[in-house]
Amino acid sequence: TSSNYMPVFNNALAGAAGQSGGADAGYTIQRSLRFDSSSTSYLSRTPSSAGNRKTWTWSGWVKKNGLGTQSFLFASLPSDLDNYVQIYFSTDQLYINTRTSGSSATNIVTAGLFRDPSAWFHVVVAIDTTATGNSGKDRLKVYINGKLLGDSDYQNDGRASIAHNSDLRINSTNSHHIGKQGDYSGTYANVYLAEVHFVDGQALAASDFGEYDDNNVWQPKDCQSSLTYGTNGFYLKFADNSSAAALGTDSSGNSNTWTVN
Repeated sequence: TSSNYMPVFNNALAGAAGQSGGADAGYTIQRSLRFDSSSTSYLSRTPSSAGNRKTWTWSGWVKKNGLGTQSFLFASLPSDLDNYVQIYFSTDQLYINTRTSGSSATNIVTAGLFRDPSAWFHVVVAIDTTATGNSGKDRLKVYINGKLLGDSDYQNDGRASIAHNSDLRINSTNSHHIGKQGDYSGTYANVYLAEVHFVDGQALAASDFGEYDDNNVWQPKDCQSSLTYGTNGFYLKFADNSSAAALGTDSSGNSNTWTVN
């Protein structure tokens, strides 16, 4: 149905299992990383220098481990809640919330529900606070399995409320988290993540990370060599499991490795 993503996206990671039908057929995702809230598992990183706080892109393949719970994909959230960005699932919807010092918070919620814990799907969140098009709604673009979400795909549409030219907390020299809400609370995630890219300084499209195969199924593609990651950009492919610490290795060439907790 139009309000539930499950029947549309239920075989999204076929190509990662070596079944791509014509879309980058030689590319296979080797590993994912499981985040388990009961084990309070998460990744953390505090950049040593600020990157582009106006423009960036997060891309990852996601498989939910259970329904209904809050699961944080990417966040930078202080204890005082004055300045934050958080991308997460709650009530099986995708939320993107932002706040900058001295401005009101934005609350952006998808209308569609993610209710198939057996499915892999691709999420891209691209932010560019300098954008003025589409009545300011182009400041945030969300893609699910290659599809750019439109006005009717949001239950709560605060895209235009992101302050023009604002410097968001992502890419600041504050703590960042994957799999945890942030410094504010001990809320974690129940998800698998694979092929996580973060590009500092560009608002990219889903087509920079994936493509449709001959069966019109969205598939990942080998995009590392075509991306310019920027100062704080990273690529987490979770390929090195020689130790717990190695799971946070950045493969972008930037050495922006994450601490495994």
